[in-house]
Amino acid sequence: IASGPGLLLLDEPLSALDAKVRVYLRHEIKTLQQKLGVTTIMVTHDQEEALSMADRIVVMNEGKVEQIGSPNEVYCKPQTLFVADFIGEMTQFTGTTSGRSSVKIGNTELNTVAHQFGDGHEVSLTIRPEDIIPLGAKPEVKKDASNSTKNIFSTKLEEMEFLGSFWRCKLKADEFSEALVTADFSVNAVRRLSLEPNQNLWIEVPSESILAFNLQVT
Repeated sequence: IASGPGLLLLDEPLSALDAKVRVYLRHEIKTLQQKLGVTTIMVTHDQEEALSMADRIVVMNEGKVEQIGSPNEVYCKPQTLFVADFIGEMTQFTGTTSGRSSVKIGNTELNTVAHQFGDGHEVSLTIRPEDIIPLGAKPEVKKDASNSTKNIFSTKLEEMEFLGSFWRCKLKADEFSEALVTADFSVNAVRRLSLEPNQNLWIEVPSESILAFNLQVT
């Protein structure tokens, strides 16, 4: 920095530090970079670092660029299944399209974000844990403008893991076959609903939170 470089490359600069020091230095590095105006490329496998420090993120897979965008774009609007799965936590299901904004999983039809696939196309669906809404033991069945039932399901609360500001929960729903749904509930929501393992819990999965991707066979 003292020599006034036009480009600064940082290769995992915070990887050997403890958590609190990393958080502090993330802020210091970003503040210094903005003050000096030096174009900086930072290589990291820490997703939190990338999301909190970057103006633009390049997600690569086996040497191929999967997506370039702002942290918000990469996290909220992933362009490929790899990016959706790699950045943050995701629950994935396999389904078959039924119209431009719905997908069937078994006999259950989910309303989704509008997708580009034709009817009968096999897709992977992704849902982020923080998007799942806990409704309690006996919610009212809601309907949208077209008078169709929203994505509301009865589940069993299989596991609960306390992570400080929220609980990471594993939910079992008959509609989703054998897959467990990962959901992040705030401490306040868990307290308000008196949630405990092995309870029955109704949840809502907002249609705008469900993304469909071309099924990748490995």
